[in-house]
Amino acid sequence: MLPFEPIRLEHRALYESFMAGQRTSECSFAAIYSWSHKNKLKLTKQGDTLYRLASLDSPFYLFPMGGDTRAALAVMEEDAKENHNEFVLRALSEEQRAQLETLMPDRFTFIENRDYADYLYKAIDLQQLAGRNYHAKRNFNSRFERTFEGQWQYEDVIPGNLDEVWKFQDSWCRKNDCSTNVDLQEEATCIALLLYNLEALGAKAGLLRANGDVVAFTIGSKLGTDTLEIHIEKADYEIAGAYPMINREFARRHATPENGIEYINREEDLGLEGLRKSKLSYNPDQLMMKYTAKLR
Repeated sequence: MLPFEPIRLEHRALYESFMAGQRTSECSFAAIYSWSHKNKLKLTKQGDTLYRLASLDSPFYLFPMGGDTRAALAVMEEDAKENHNEFVLRALSEEQRAQLETLMPDRFTFIENRDYADYLYKAIDLQQLAGRNYHAKRNFNSRFERTFEGQWQYEDVIPGNLDEVWKFQDSWCRKNDCSTNVDLQEEATCIALLLYNLEALGAKAGLLRANGDVVAFTIGSKLGTDTLEIHIEKADYEIAGAYPMINREFARRHATPENGIEYINREEDLGLEGLRKSKLSYNPDQLMMKYTAKLR
């Protein structure tokens, strides 16, 4: 059996050493770590290969990274058999699906998971919001800037203003009744893991003020070599333009050529109608589909 162990902060350097050039959210250490309370992610490095095992409703593997992929898949299949589990791989990218079919032809049934497809944007688009497709976003931002003229500002989150972010998160949860919503409770745990460990995760956070009060915050981290992944974005729904403003300002601060960033991954929509509409409204450059593979 593969000697899996729960993911820890100390695994960051190891994990990221296998993820150069990747752009899907499962390749982000900050994303994987902050949701480990839900997906129970475990990993192990054997030889030149990184193996990952998770569990939601049942155990599943993520695509092996590094080394001899054909040999790694055989090891994973044997591990599943020894543990009396079905051999299932989830969150496969288009490229990984094609590679799996080439290495193990006609052995898998593939299921498209549209709800978990990542939204990938050109960073310059979210910074400039230029052109007809972004007319509505520019209007929201202009309205916010007029309403709070001279009274709004963006700040990076630092120890000196972190308490204000926590207070805003608490207020947001009360307004949105997190206490009765399991999904929002799990997201709150994710936010806590990110904010408590920003430096250790290599993550950045930003906040938006209006009249001195925090009205939005966001958290992101570098993914691979040229992508910024947005893990969390929260704003006061009652303040028009707060969401598009924190989106724009964070991109302008951290998704820059100087930081080596060309793309922004805003993760999946989970099949939520409002979230899907919002993410599509930013005109993604790519919709990176995900697949589940099950042995026939």
